[in-house]
Amino acid sequence: MLRRLLAVIGVSTIVAAACAVPSSPGSGGPPVTLPDNGEPFTIVFIGDSEPRMRGNTNAELSAYVQNLLSYKTTTERYFDADGGIHRIDPELVILGGDISEDRGTSIANDLPIWQPLYNAGVPFIAGFGNHDWDPDSWGDGPGYSLAGHLSNENTRALVAETQRRSAATTPQFTYQQFGPTSAHGPDTYLSAYRGVGIASFNTYLYHPSYFYPEGWPASCNPLLGGAGCQRYVSAESQIQALEDALDPDPSRPMLFVQHYPLTTGSGWWNDYGVSGATVSQQKDRLLGLMDRFDEVALLAGHNHSSGHYTHNVGGRELNEYVAPYFGGGNGEDLTRGGGFVALLVSSTRGIIEVKTIPGGIA
Repeated sequence: MLRRLLAVIGVSTIVAAACAVPSSPGSGGPPVTLPDNGEPFTIVFIGDSEPRMRGNTNAELSAYVQNLLSYKTTTERYFDADGGIHRIDPELVILGGDISEDRGTSIANDLPIWQPLYNAGVPFIAGFGNHDWDPDSWGDGPGYSLAGHLSNENTRALVAETQRRSAATTPQFTYQQFGPTSAHGPDTYLSAYRGVGIASFNTYLYHPSYFYPEGWPASCNPLLGGAGCQRYVSAESQIQALEDALDPDPSRPMLFVQHYPLTTGSGWWNDYGVSGATVSQQKDRLLGLMDRFDEVALLAGHNHSSGHYTHNVGGRELNEYVAPYFGGGNGEDLTRGGGFVALLVSSTRGIIEVKTIPGGIA
């Protein structure tokens, strides 16, 4: 398909009132595209860092981050496109969920691992995965206890902080924030870097928001810290707000990011029925959003194994890339952690090449 020149001004209206959030640095308006020469550059996508889980340690994850930064200095690897002239040189790093251990994700616990990227001038953004957000049920009983809720709030704060720090790191990174559909829940983001758009959905597009009964936790199941008292609210208005803000120009290169792959079993795509959409309809909604753009890809994690899949939409093949396990060798060989997906992209040429780099310190 022919790629058209990118429009300089892109994303449309700000979020709907139902999804409005207090303004913060970088979120006061729609993402804009600053002047860009269209030269190809590298975006790195990583999945499932999981420090303090499966034997992974903060020190090991920090070593993987330093190894990632070495691709900017001493480690030389190249894409194959254009005769192999483009070096893999991370300019933006995206983490697709499972940031940390169960109920342990927070700015204090986890952002120091990634701070060296900001220090090197590399924006870093993260969405959360299933290990970063309380499930409906846990091994110790119903989820969404007071402890689980506070953990969710810590996760939400970390995700927001990665967007804020990225905008503070470089004016080339801008973002728009879409708040939860109820009192509590995830934010989703529409970001832009050097003319490439990034729509981030955390676990998956339909992740619901929630609220508690008045007087909670004392008013409901106090012996278990208020667990199991949450009531879910559909993400539909949040999805619609982000959809309305997508660039109407199909030539804008777009990356859609979430934790669960389209190829993951339907049990993970569970919004507890509040949207009324079947799993098949939820997946079709995401593919429909992707199909609006000429140059587009879905980036996901969760599987702890890399993969490339295609999905047919109206006779067109849409690409899905699943990252290798960044945290280690699936708990078996921690020296093999740090693998990632490298994307060679351009504001004018689109997604030129996608290459999976296996784990292991270079």
